[in-house]
Amino acid sequence: MERFSNWNNWCLMTVEGDHWIRGNATFEARFPATATTDTKPWTARLGLVDSAAALAWLGEREMPLRAHIGRAKRGEVRQWLRLRVVQSAADGEHVIDVEDVTEEQEAVERMRIEGGHFHALIERSAEGISLFDTGANILYESPSNKRIHGWESWEMEGKNLFDFCHEDDLARAMPRFEHLAKAPGIVETEVVRFKHKEGHWIYLEGTVINATDDPRVGALVNNFREVTGRLAAEREIRRAKDAAEEAQRLQQHFLTNLTHEFKTPLTLIRGPLIDLAEGRMKPAQVPAALARVLRNVDRLNGLITELIDLSRLDAGTFVMQVNRHDLVEFVRAEMDTFSAMAVAKAVDLQLDAPPRCTVFFDATKLEKVVTNLMSNALRYSPEGAAVRIRLTVGDEGDQEGSVRVEVTDQGPGMDEGTRARVFERFFQADTSLSRAHEGMGVGLALAREMVEMHGGAVGVHSEPGVGSTFWFTLPLGCDHFDPDDIDMGAVREPRPHTVGGTAATAQPVGLVAKAEHRPRLLLVEDNEDMRAYLRMNLDPYYLVTEAIDGRQAWAEIETSNPEIIISDVMMPHVDGLELCRLLKSAARWRTVPVFLLSAKGSVDHRVEGLKAGADDYMAKPFSVAELLQRLRSRVPWGVSADSTGEAWREKLEACVAEHLGTAAFDVTELARHLGYSERQLRRRVIEHFGMKPSALLLQRRLACARDLITKHRYETLAEVAHTVGLSPGYFSRRYRRAYPNDTIATAAGVSSESGT
Repeated sequence: MERFSNWNNWCLMTVEGDHWIRGNATFEARFPATATTDTKPWTARLGLVDSAAALAWLGEREMPLRAHIGRAKRGEVRQWLRLRVVQSAADGEHVIDVEDVTEEQEAVERMRIEGGHFHALIERSAEGISLFDTGANILYESPSNKRIHGWESWEMEGKNLFDFCHEDDLARAMPRFEHLAKAPGIVETEVVRFKHKEGHWIYLEGTVINATDDPRVGALVNNFREVTGRLAAEREIRRAKDAAEEAQRLQQHFLTNLTHEFKTPLTLIRGPLIDLAEGRMKPAQVPAALARVLRNVDRLNGLITELIDLSRLDAGTFVMQVNRHDLVEFVRAEMDTFSAMAVAKAVDLQLDAPPRCTVFFDATKLEKVVTNLMSNALRYSPEGAAVRIRLTVGDEGDQEGSVRVEVTDQGPGMDEGTRARVFERFFQADTSLSRAHEGMGVGLALAREMVEMHGGAVGVHSEPGVGSTFWFTLPLGCDHFDPDDIDMGAVREPRPHTVGGTAATAQPVGLVAKAEHRPRLLLVEDNEDMRAYLRMNLDPYYLVTEAIDGRQAWAEIETSNPEIIISDVMMPHVDGLELCRLLKSAARWRTVPVFLLSAKGSVDHRVEGLKAGADDYMAKPFSVAELLQRLRSRVPWGVSADSTGEAWREKLEACVAEHLGTAAFDVTELARHLGYSERQLRRRVIEHFGMKPSALLLQRRLACARDLITKHRYETLAEVAHTVGLSPGYFSRRYRRAYPNDTIATAAGVSSESGT
C-alpha cells in the first residue's frame, strides 16, 4: 500500500493525534482525529461537496470527497471518491472503503451545467412558464414572466391563479381547469383577462399540460403569452369585415333604390313627352303634363346633386363659403319654398323664433340641411297635421354659445333601433315607408356631415306613433372656422324654383323675336343634342358657329371670328378649361368673353373655371332665359358686328359727352347706357383706348374743363369743376397733375376764388 504522508497542503496537521486512511490498495493517508465540520480549513482543504457529509466519519454513510491523487507522479488528476467507514479499531484507527465515482459525479456536473443552460433559456423565453398544482395554486413562476405581467416570481408563488383573473372570465375558465386537473396528459388552451401589476387588464393565452403523472414534473405546466394586441387587431378586422359587409348590403339596397328613384321620374318625363310628340295629348292636358315633367326634372336634378355631394364629401373637396346671415330670415325663406307643398297636404307650417339671430354659416350647405329636414317632415306628416320649426339661442338651446333649430312633425315616429341609424348613409327607416316616400337614404347623412362641417351637431328625438323632432346646432361666432373659409362678400344665389311647385320659366327681359344685328357666337359642345338645343335658343339673337371640342374650336376661331364663346367643360381632346386658357393667353382673343357650361356646379369647380379665365360659369341644368340675359350683359343684342370698331368708339364718346356734367355718371352708368357689364366695358375700353374706363372719364372731363377755361366760359374754377361733374378741390388737384404747365388761376383770366 502506497503511503502519502505529505498532506499539509490539504490537511490541518497541528492538532494532537492523527489517523490513517487506507484506501483499497490505492492510497493511505492520515487525517486529524479531532477533525469535525467546525474545522473549516480542513473541510475546505479536502474540498467536501457537502459540508454536512463531514458530520460522522464514523457513521455508516457515504460522502463524496474531492482529492488529488498521485500528485507527484501522475500530475494534477482530479477524481471523485466515495468514502465509507467499514471498520473501527479500538486504537482509534479507522478503515474506510474508498470508491472511485468520478464518472458518476462528472455526469452529475454535466447535468448541473445543462440545467443551468436550460434555466437561462427559460428566464429569457419570450413566453411565460408557470407550474400549478391541481388546485390552481402557483408553484413556480419563471423570472421571465415579469416582462409579461409585471409581477415578481415571489409575489405570485404560493397564490392562486384565479386571484389574478378577471371575475367575468372565471365562470368559463374555472370549470375547464378543474376538468384539466383531473385528467393527466390533457392539454387545454384558454384566453383570460389577467391583472397586470400596474393595475390594467391584459389578455393572456395559456396552453396548460397536465404533467402530474410525470415524476420529474408533478405539476400542471402553463406556457402563456400576451395576446392583447393580437385580439384587438382581430376585433378590428372583424369590425372592418362586418362594416364592409354592412356597407355592401346598404350599397346594394341604395343602388336598388337609386334605380327606382331614377326610373320613376324618367317614366313621368318620357311618357308625357311621347304622348305630346305623337299627338295623343289634348291641348287642355298639356300645361299639367309639362308641369309634371318639370317637377320630375327637378327631382332628377336633386338626386344627381345628392350623389355629387356624397362623392365630394368622400373626396374631401367641399369648399366652405362662410358669411354672416340672419338665421331666422334664412329659415323663414326656406319655409316659403315649401308653402305649395304644405298647402297641397293641408299641413300647417309654424315658426317659433326670435326676431333676429346672426350666425356665420355657408348658406348653400345649410340650405341642403334645412331643406332635407323640412321636406322629410312634410312627407311623413299626415294631411291636416302641423310641422313646427323652433329656433332657440344661447342657454335656451343645447349649449351656451350656440343656436339650435328643431323641426317637429306628427309623422309615424321611429323606434330606438331606427333612431340610432337614421343618420347613416343609405339607411332608410322602414321598407314600406321607403316605398311610400321618395328618397335614396343619403339626405340625412349629408345633413349630418354638413352640420359637422360647421362645428355643430345633429340629433333626433322620436316616439313611435307620436312623431319626430330633428334638430341641429350651430356655434355662434366665427372662431371655429378657418379664416380662409370666411367670405364676407359672398352672396347667396336665389333659389330657382319652389319645392312642390312648378319650376320658374321666366323669359329674359326685353326679348325680341329676332335681333336686327346678331353678334357672332362660337358654341363648343360635344353632345349633339345639347348643341341642337342651345342653337335653337341662341339662333334668334346670335350668329352661331359650332365646334365639337376645344381642338376644333381653336381651329375654327380664325374663320368665325367670334365676339362671344360658349363652351362645355368636359370634352375630349381639349376640354373647356384648356380652351379658355388658350384664348386668354392669345392677345387677339383675350378680350372675347368666354362662358363655361358644365355639370360640375360646385363652388370649387366654378372657381377653377374662373381661374382659367372664364368670364362666366353656369352649371347644368341651367335656365336658357338666365343664359340669354347673361350673354346679353356681355355683348348686347342689336349691336352690329362692327361694334368693336370706330362706330363703337364714336358711340362711347357721344355717351360720355352727353353725361359729362352729371356727377353721378360713373363707370357703372356708362356700362348701363352702352349695354355692357362693367367687366366687359373695362376690357373693351382698355383694348381701344389703352386705359381703364374710370381714367377715360376723368381724362375727358379734364380736357373739357381745359377747353372751357381757355375759351373764358366761366368766372371761377368752381363753376368749371361743377360743369364737368367734379368737386372743386378734387378738380384742382387732378387738373394740376394732368396739365402741370398750366396755371389754373391765370390760364385765361379765370379767378381761383371758388368759394371752396
